[in-house]
Amino acid sequence: MNILITGGAGYLGSVLIPKLLARGHKLRILDIGYFGVGHLRSLKPSVEIIREDIFRITYDSEFLNGLIKGVDCIVHLAAISNDPSAEISEDLTEKINFMSTVILAKAAYEKRIRFIFSSSCSVYGHAEDELDEEGPVNPMTVYASSKVKAETILKEMADSTWSPIILRNGTLFGYSPRMRFDLVVNIFSLYSTIYSTIKIFGDGLQWRPFLHVSDCARAFIHFIELPKPRYICYNIAHENLRIIDVAQVFKNINPSLHIEYLNLKDVDMRNYRVSTERMRVEGFKPRISIEQGAEEMIDAIISGLIPDPESIYYRNAKWLKELSRLATGSHAEIIKFMETIAHIRYNQP
Repeated sequence: MNILITGGAGYLGSVLIPKLLARGHKLRILDIGYFGVGHLRSLKPSVEIIREDIFRITYDSEFLNGLIKGVDCIVHLAAISNDPSAEISEDLTEKINFMSTVILAKAAYEKRIRFIFSSSCSVYGHAEDELDEEGPVNPMTVYASSKVKAETILKEMADSTWSPIILRNGTLFGYSPRMRFDLVVNIFSLYSTIYSTIKIFGDGLQWRPFLHVSDCARAFIHFIELPKPRYICYNIAHENLRIIDVAQVFKNINPSLHIEYLNLKDVDMRNYRVSTERMRVEGFKPRISIEQGAEEMIDAIISGLIPDPESIYYRNAKWLKELSRLATGSHAEIIKFMETIAHIRYNQP
């Protein structure tokens, strides 16, 4: 299958791509490269990499047509990908997370290309009960709102001959070649390893559905290759746990770990659990627990697999702010800067 993956150099895409290659798929990757693409260039077999801003598809039809030419499936991962990053610029989040999604989906609809959209369980916001895909959404952030808007349009576009697949991913964790340390399990892994201390903001009683990034990649492959999905929308998660329960996992690994609770004026009110029955009926089952993922992350940090893990390079919002400070903000200058970073990271003696 010929597959276009937008945002393919990101945290999830960097785990997904090798798995797709192993299954014989041919891949075209669109990524602006603000977090580098060097880790994709060494892949064998190689992938086609288009280093460009996805927003270009909204005003350049020729570019869009070339992008999807010969494609059987589009996996749309590209997004301003977490709450702090989305808060930096609501306008940019609207353009990338919503407008670009709509344009790309319409192009897929016209050519009857399978379209898989990466959404988030954060669309549920706050709920007392465990929610399935028919439950009410309650987006509480700019990021979550952008996903809800995109989902709404995609569902409206579906008909008897074309239907998108919406995967609402749980909170991801685990090792990726494009590492992130702005996700709760990964953050706990970092600070429990280096400082033997983790911090919980508030009482830690908030529920979250968690999912290892490798399991998430496997879920995407499952739905890419599934001939006839029963539904449009699926919750993709493994374990519903409270933040204090996640902290206890790390306490079990390191009994000397100190857990510090911090009271904040702006408490994170998000609190949601999800049902994954629909996902399991379709034949997909996650494999990796938080405990297994935590041990994996700790090993990667201790062994030096992740260079300089405290760098802001691994924190989306802080890195985007730094790029805007170091460069003029133009695409060309930022890419040049990232190429220099890639050369240093992947060509060290």
